[in-house]
Amino acid sequence: MIDENTLRAWALDLGFGEAALCEADDFERERLAVEQQAPIAERKQLRFYPGADAPQTRSLAVLLWPYAPAPIAGGGRVFVDSYYFASNAAYHAARALEARVQEAGGFAKANVNYPAREAAVRAGMGAIGRNGLLISPRFGTRTVIILMATDIPVTGKSAPARENEGCLNCGRCARACPGGAIDAQGMSHPERCLRNYMMEGVVVPEPVRRKMGMRLIGCDICQRVCPMQPRFETERDEEYTLDMFMTADDRAFSGSVARLAAQIGRNAARPQRVRAQAALLAGNRRCGADLPVLRGWAQSPFEAVREHARWAIMQIEAEGAAPDDPAFRA
Repeated sequence: MIDENTLRAWALDLGFGEAALCEADDFERERLAVEQQAPIAERKQLRFYPGADAPQTRSLAVLLWPYAPAPIAGGGRVFVDSYYFASNAAYHAARALEARVQEAGGFAKANVNYPAREAAVRAGMGAIGRNGLLISPRFGTRTVIILMATDIPVTGKSAPARENEGCLNCGRCARACPGGAIDAQGMSHPERCLRNYMMEGVVVPEPVRRKMGMRLIGCDICQRVCPMQPRFETERDEEYTLDMFMTADDRAFSGSVARLAAQIGRNAARPQRVRAQAALLAGNRRCGADLPVLRGWAQSPFEAVREHARWAIMQIEAEGAAPDDPAFRA
């Protein structure tokens, strides 16, 4: 029988920064909370009863994959949050860990969709901050959380986070959030989080569009202002520009999307969703050179692409338009 120490060693060997087990108890309280929230696709897809889904499940392995912050948008660059590069890498590492456990005769099912932050708290890996993210004592809030159902018994109770390892309730994230998703009670309005509208294939409400700034996917503002982040952060090298996607050359566009998809995953980078988000960013950049491309996209059969392109054309053609909104600073 594989034990927790063996699983942790294998996880670290595959690139995870931390691994722990929690009991496979039902997430009934979390289910009730999600039902009361606004309909956010990511949360509405959660499952809550590990034992009912797979009777062999005795525990959930909670795997943390840390990542460094992305460069701030500017100089033609668009913002692509490092979370998505890390998430893609963590997904494949979890599949490799799943295979290793199965080869050793154990039960494992990687990338299961239960409340990940709550499972991490159960495993003693940190506390949930005011911005709704897990605060890890080692990695701050910048971790991808992967869950894997296993038949490994939990041998000991995890200690809760100490006082100096949790949220300081300083309010910086609430003041900085461009969508107003965070208040004194925490992440009270997840439906206002900009990320919930990015590359989701939906028409973004007009009041949200300008707040996107030059963000292709991800926001990160609440994490940049959080004082609980480690001090040794470094930025990754991958960069994307809006011009890579603002093109009428289908071959060039497909090549740019393929490059992005290879790094953040095909589910996150679907061509029409990338095009719809790029149109919004063009409307925020307000550069006349984008008009020919946008006029072509304004005839698209895809509603989000069509509506975003038409909005962008109006922004560019508006008299005296200038990209001076603070939201342009990712």
